[in-house]
Amino acid sequence: MDPLKNPSDSYSDFEALMENIRPRLRAFLLSLTGSESASEDLTQEVCLVLWEKREKFDPAGDFRAWAFRIAFLQAQNHRRKIARQNNRELPGDELFEQIAEVTQERHGRDDLEEKRHTAVITCLGKLRETHRNLVLRRYQDEHSLEQLSSEEGINRNAMAQKLFRLKRTLLNCVEKQLTILNRETPTS
Repeated sequence: MDPLKNPSDSYSDFEALMENIRPRLRAFLLSLTGSESASEDLTQEVCLVLWEKREKFDPAGDFRAWAFRIAFLQAQNHRRKIARQNNRELPGDELFEQIAEVTQERHGRDDLEEKRHTAVITCLGKLRETHRNLVLRRYQDEHSLEQLSSEEGINRNAMAQKLFRLKRTLLNCVEKQLTILNRETPTS
């Protein structure tokens, strides 16, 4: 931040950046945690960390990337804390990092693409973790129906039906989310 600039202007600018990115951070954290309450708590924590570290942010830098990195680290800490509390190992660290990476690849998208992406991430976050992992393994990691059927211990047709239902659920959710997002911020 420019020390010669009026500090209240710097704070106002920073607050505007934080307010603008807050819904995206929340959707990102929801996709990582699968929990509305955890994502809201983590969003608050991330905003607090961003505010505390605001002097370290270079205004010429990429605020979104910086904020998402902090959000990812907070979500990772949250995951570890939950695992410790439940005395269990952390399954799927690679999957967790992949979801975060995919979500952070938001740079350069237009408003409609951004809304679609936010809707998909939000809806993925609403799925049960086992269903979310199944969808990601099929469509992100490109596992075959045969692979998934074998891993899940069900026949190929049952797996195809399960994926069809999950896709339909996601599609309905995405359509509802887009309606909500378009009401909040109409496209020009």
